[in-house]
Amino acid sequence: MNDSSTRHTVTLVVTALGLLMLASALPWSRLTDNRLKDFNLLSDILPRADDALGAAVSLAVDPELEALIGIDSDLPAAETPHGGGAELPGAAADSIVSDSIPSDNVAVDSTVASPRPWVAPLTCAPVDAEGHVLIENYTGGAMLPRLKAALQNVASGIVRIAVVGDSYIEGDIFVQDLRAILQEEFGGSGVGYMNLHSDFPGFRRSVRQGGSGWKCTNVLGMSRRDSVRTLSREYARVEGVTARATYRGSSQSATTGSWQRSALRLLASDSATVTMDIDGQSREFAIAPTAKPVDVVLDGATTSLTVSCSSPAVTALGVFLDGAAGIAVDCMSVRGTSGLTLARTNADMSLADSYALIILEFGVNALSAEQTQYTAYGQGITRTIRHLEACYPKADILVMGIADRGAKIGSSVNSLPTCNAMTDAQRKAASDAGVHFYDLRAAQGGENSIVEWRRRSLVNADYIHLNHAGGKVLAEEFASALKKALSE
Repeated sequence: MNDSSTRHTVTLVVTALGLLMLASALPWSRLTDNRLKDFNLLSDILPRADDALGAAVSLAVDPELEALIGIDSDLPAAETPHGGGAELPGAAADSIVSDSIPSDNVAVDSTVASPRPWVAPLTCAPVDAEGHVLIENYTGGAMLPRLKAALQNVASGIVRIAVVGDSYIEGDIFVQDLRAILQEEFGGSGVGYMNLHSDFPGFRRSVRQGGSGWKCTNVLGMSRRDSVRTLSREYARVEGVTARATYRGSSQSATTGSWQRSALRLLASDSATVTMDIDGQSREFAIAPTAKPVDVVLDGATTSLTVSCSSPAVTALGVFLDGAAGIAVDCMSVRGTSGLTLARTNADMSLADSYALIILEFGVNALSAEQTQYTAYGQGITRTIRHLEACYPKADILVMGIADRGAKIGSSVNSLPTCNAMTDAQRKAASDAGVHFYDLRAAQGGENSIVEWRRRSLVNADYIHLNHAGGKVLAEEFASALKKALSE
């Protein structure tokens, strides 16, 4: 072969590799509505963005969980990616007393037992004729009565659902696809609740978020006497001269590109001014002092929102990007939490008419290889549910059981043996509280399903957390179960 032929061959090979590299960088799943799968020629040596997110933050331990299982505060949280590494230490036996959750800032009596007839928990998840997991009803009455009633007026107003959880739903994973399905069915637009700041704005696909100048505090950093305890478990205050938060629509779904109602929820210790801007049109709002949450609303179809504030008197609880009517689904995630801190929700901050359904997604931070019984944790969740029912009497409540979690046992990865005990405790908590339950682990496929989901690239390398693709699969399963429950 002469020099000219060699150069020609090398040029063709280099060009072909360049084209392949370019193709592998394109988001094929998003461009083709998931008809084509993303690929990356360097996937074996480069970390995936979803995997990297889990390792980016050192997590604090949920203080209520810390009190429950008696661990040291300087130990890593269970959600720290481990890939066979350390688990969250816990007591080998479940020896927690029933009054381990203090009741500071609780403005309602959450200790009164549920008046509903007790329904014994099932021993396994019910399935339909096609093998799809169904929602379990422990209310002693009709399935999801409050949500059904609210949906009667969905064409003329907002029916709001909250998915409250931990890092399993961070980045709107699972929730974004559930929202898209429900908004396609019942109408609605926008992404609902958003916090004022995100450390990882690029991880969320359903909205483009930016801004600066906010000091954000979530429940893991709150003192026990902090009264600003909402369902979102987070607030923000101005840090510096001016704080800004920006939100832009995305093409993640047909309903996330624009919305019709922009609202800032806030408290104000003194008179203040807030500026809201939709698509370049600004309006200033004079804020009177208020100790209870108020919404500053700007109506009008828009693809973007900017919120600006220079007053330290303002405590911003979040923004809501909603349609004029239809379904709104709020994603409220705080890393490292167990759900027990919701028992401190301040009833004065609850806006009791807000929600028709509250979905609780927790458990991974209370799960460990050493802790083999979760009776006390389940009792804590039951008390938490009863408190939330007092705060949100117009909402149905659904407990979502943990998903499957893997751990390296010997030379292979298998389901953590204590997963079953946690699921049993969560199901019993739902039964004791008289609410609904959905077995997420069964929906995944049950024992050792996490291994198959990792093989299919539906979960991250920690064998715990969903990625966006896995969230879509589970959202479709749950949405199917929800629609069946609503048809009963």
